[in-house]
Amino acid sequence: MTKKRVQRCVYCGSEGPLSIDHVVPISQWHKYNLKRRVLDNKSNRVSACLKCNHEKGDMPPKEWFIKHPEYREHFLHHAKYVSDVVKRIAGLIEE
Repeated sequence: MTKKRVQRCVYCGSEGPLSIDHVVPISQWHKYNLKRRVLDNKSNRVSACLKCNHEKGDMPPKEWFIKHPEYREHFLHHAKYVSDVVKRIAGLIEE
């Protein structure tokens, strides 16, 4: 018997219902002096519960983690495919 891997929100750990969140909102590509395609790919997409996704909205990720510091470690552990560019913008790694 194979164990089924349960998808969870990368922010709060909730099982759902889940949606796709862009860690760095695509609408802010120009703010970070990036090409839109840098943010519109899988290295900027994570599974997030509807509550977190709605509350985060188009908030910059650094601001989100300041507002919810308890989500930082969970995010770092579970958001495995997020690019270093996105992590830098979010303030999760040094520049």
